Amino acid sequence: MRCFFLSLVLLCGGGTAASAAERFVFAALGCQPYTRSPNSAENYARLIAEINRANPVFTVHLGDFKGGDEPCTDELFLRRRAEFNSFTGPLIYTPGDNDWTDSHYLVAGRHDPLERLARLREVFFAEERSLGQQPLALVTQRRAARFAKFVENARWTHGGVVFATVHVVGSDNNDQPAIPGAVAEHRERDAAAAARIPAAFAEARSMAAAGVALFFQADPLAADFGQPGVARGFGQFLRVLADEARAWGRPVLLVHADEHRYRLDVGVQLLPDEAPLANVTRLETFGDYNVHAVLVAVDPESPQLFLCGPLIVPGNPRPVLPRPKKSP
Repeated sequence: MRCFFLSLVLLCGGGTAASAAERFVFAALGCQPYTRSPNSAENYARLIAEINRANPVFTVHLGDFKGGDEPCTDELFLRRRAEFNSFTGPLIYTPGDNDWTDSHYLVAGRHDPLERLARLREVFFAEERSLGQQPLALVTQRRAARFAKFVENARWTHGGVVFATVHVVGSDNNDQPAIPGAVAEHRERDAAAAARIPAAFAEARSMAAAGVALFFQADPLAADFGQPGVARGFGQFLRVLADEARAWGRPVLLVHADEHRYRLDVGVQLLPDEAPLANVTRLETFGDYNVHAVLVAVDPESPQLFLCGPLIVPGNPRPVLPRPKKSP
């Protein structure tokens, strides 16, 4: 699989500029690095080097740049920003729950999550552009008066496709009544996401885009955790997403982290009382001990548009990949 995708990177032109009719490749990773993992620093350095060698047009980090049991300090924030800036191409980051939501735990330093979120925005989202050595101009939600604080929600286009990050995190998307201020924060950010998703699809319609790709940290599907119904904190997000994807009708790619395993599903059931949406593909990245990434080739000649696969890093522990399903 790795060789296939590296060949595909070369075929699609790697980091060269792409028009609406050209193919290109981007990368995604999440839940990296976790220092509790053996040889974490070395493995993460190899991962960054391998992504740089593949030369994607951009890379998205899907949050959780630290383990939940690691202190959530300014020093760590600055270290992660420096690592993000070691990517030779644009690096777009969307936060995860370990990065701020869960900072109230003793092992994370007993921080105020709202203070950590404010600091996260200062360190990583001070400018309306990506990180990385070749920053990419972004359109962020700071331009909307009602949601101006949500500078982390970004949108950009490449090769006739609309891309957007949406700040949706684990730990019930911070809908946690036991934590002071959490529910109010959740509701405000959830409203921002509910506005951001239709804006991305509106942009796609205005430019007759080939597809839409959305990036967020959490796995929002209760069924993935063996739970019935809709998981707490994700109801409005999933409803808006399902409505927009259904009305759009063209390819939609959802890329998230959270469970630390590679997974690819074509035709996703976003809501338990509705049928799967054939135009929606869900891609989950590796994480934690699985220090690897995913590559996505965007091919306008393919009906699926988004062709996804793992990028296995030489020298890092080989992950367990899903076995192919047997034909009936």
